[in-house]
Amino acid sequence: MRSLFRKRWPLSAALMIPLALLSLEARAGDLIPAGTDCWATKSPGTQATFTLPANFLGDGSKAMPHVTIDLKGLPLAPGVVKTTCGCQVNTKIEYLDRHGNVGGEKTVHTVSSRTTETTDVDTCVRRTKNAKFRGKGVSERVDIQLVKLSLQSEQPVKVSYKDGRTKSFNVFVTESGPQDTGTMTFTPKTIGRLSTGAVKLDRLHITYDVTFREIPPGTATFTLKNQKLQLTNGPKAGTFAQLVP
Repeated sequence: MRSLFRKRWPLSAALMIPLALLSLEARAGDLIPAGTDCWATKSPGTQATFTLPANFLGDGSKAMPHVTIDLKGLPLAPGVVKTTCGCQVNTKIEYLDRHGNVGGEKTVHTVSSRTTETTDVDTCVRRTKNAKFRGKGVSERVDIQLVKLSLQSEQPVKVSYKDGRTKSFNVFVTESGPQDTGTMTFTPKTIGRLSTGAVKLDRLHITYDVTFREIPPGTATFTLKNQKLQLTNGPKAGTFAQLVP
């Protein structure tokens, strides 16, 4: 099998619309600096249709033609979001007294504290060039590249075997190896401290791995490596308002 996905995803069905933009590097005046957009996939996120040959998921597994699964975001580790993606995470500080009780604020009875970091980010896309506006309505194109991708199936996939057995697998989609460079276009309507305008993805080719992990965990794992997919913009462009940090 050459590709997990049977067709190209329009951006409106796969990346921009079902994702909530969490952060973007602050912009000043007529410049949107290079930076990383961090996204959280809404659930349900998107669908993937794939075909698996017989015996792919172990000896005796039956062929699975045109199986469609729903994917949702699987949040990345907070450390990855901070260091690899360069985006913010949610930070919670709790204060403890000498009995280990948690208080909302630091007081004279506080003897220690603990910090918890969480994130909803599952996808990071980096803008590798600045967008410098030359005038209203004059479009500027910048290079973009996938940094991190983390999706999982909404429900396990059930697989049938020739001897009558069935097994269930969770499915995970992650980025794979070096990524191609795509482009994104910014078209300003107004230019100022908070410029307004439209944001459109021109194209983005990604390379990804698909991993099938048998349930319960720790049993069999099967992986499709270096799959190819092209993302293109849907009928509706994004807006600068989505880019406000």
